Amino acid sequence: MALFMSKLAERIRRASRTEPAPLGFAAAAARPKAPTLLTIVRLSSNEANKVPEAVSNGADIVLMEGIDASKVSDTAGKAGEALLGVQPDKVDRQRIAALRDAGADFVVLDSDSAPAEALLEEKVGFVLSLEAEPEDTTLRVLGELGLEALIVPAPASPFTVRQLLSLRRLSALAHTPLLTEVKHDAEASYLQALRDSGVAGVILDSGAIGRLGNLRERIAALPARGRRREERADAVLPAGVGAASHDHEDDDDE
Repeated sequence: MALFMSKLAERIRRASRTEPAPLGFAAAAARPKAPTLLTIVRLSSNEANKVPEAVSNGADIVLMEGIDASKVSDTAGKAGEALLGVQPDKVDRQRIAALRDAGADFVVLDSDSAPAEALLEEKVGFVLSLEAEPEDTTLRVLGELGLEALIVPAPASPFTVRQLLSLRRLSALAHTPLLTEVKHDAEASYLQALRDSGVAGVILDSGAIGRLGNLRERIAALPARGRRREERADAVLPAGVGAASHDHEDDDDE
């Protein structure tokens, strides 16, 4: 039996894919450039009327807060190609099943309050919201839960190397993509730094829907994902090692 993969997980995987270098100018021009960061618009339970606006402005995902299953079906119908996620006020396994059956692709859970049994529900994606940095052991265990993503607090401004390392620690130890909130006017260099630190999607509140198009343009203009430095070369020899190797070969020849 094939393992279930939510649509959110599929889109994160596509956005996070390392792009090989195209062969020739024509190939580079012909290939459509997929966005390397997903855009998520977060709406409150009384803002379902803004779903079409979010979609028309290019939202990849609409995240509804506090909505129940009775409203999910209608909301999902307005989302079009965008995915629908729900962060419910109350969580139990039955509510998760109802949200899934109504059309939610994934559910956002709070790590401190959500009952563990909720994760037993199948054929729905799970995203965990973290308010603080867990210990290393906790992060490693998170990686075994099969979560689609972790929502982490937005880095404070300015985005320092220390904060970059903190994000990379979360992503690397949990082996899970990150989602975080950004401002609508986030600069391209900041977005690229987030992306290269393990962030797969950025979250905007409803007030920024009108600026979403500009943000998507900056994301589309980011350089393609490349292999990280430690993956680019098979090996980087310390200075002198190559010369020493040749000296040994010369000795053998003599």
